Amino acid sequence: MNLEFTVPPSITFEQAMDLTQDLLRSNPSDALLETAITALLQTQNGARGFFVVFLTGDSALADVPTPPLLRALRSNPEAIADLMVKNIAMPTAMALTHQQNGNDELAASSNQTQVRSIHLVQQLNLSEITTLLRSMQSTIQNNNGDYQSFLDRWGYDSEQRDAIRQVLARMLN
Repeated sequence: MNLEFTVPPSITFEQAMDLTQDLLRSNPSDALLETAITALLQTQNGARGFFVVFLTGDSALADVPTPPLLRALRSNPEAIADLMVKNIAMPTAMALTHQQNGNDELAASSNQTQVRSIHLVQQLNLSEITTLLRSMQSTIQNNNGDYQSFLDRWGYDSEQRDAIRQVLARMLN
């Protein structure tokens, strides 16, 4: 990958995933990593594609985020805050589903994504994320709020919502 990394404004989710995979496999310099991730975060599809690959893949960066990676993520807190909240909720709910279905491998994968997301949120320490974590928590507690359509769209039942609520309570205390 060359030092010029451009993300077209019309990048698709799939293209963003492919670019992220290529980037992470290329063992990029710190400067390229920061520039590339910052560029991906400029579009919704770029940010979504980045997080899907980053949080679920096999890159060591997901377990031990580097300062350039954290700087890139902090460059656009508005773009990542909602995604990070959802990247805590979704694997939490899915881990429970996979456990109930007896699929330990998928449950472990969901748990890994959840742990990575929580760790990343803690490392980033952004007020924008904390505000939205509280909003998700409030929505679950009141069965109404900013994240109600998200929770309903994914069909999370009361047990899944309670599991998400418990994770959020631990994070926010």
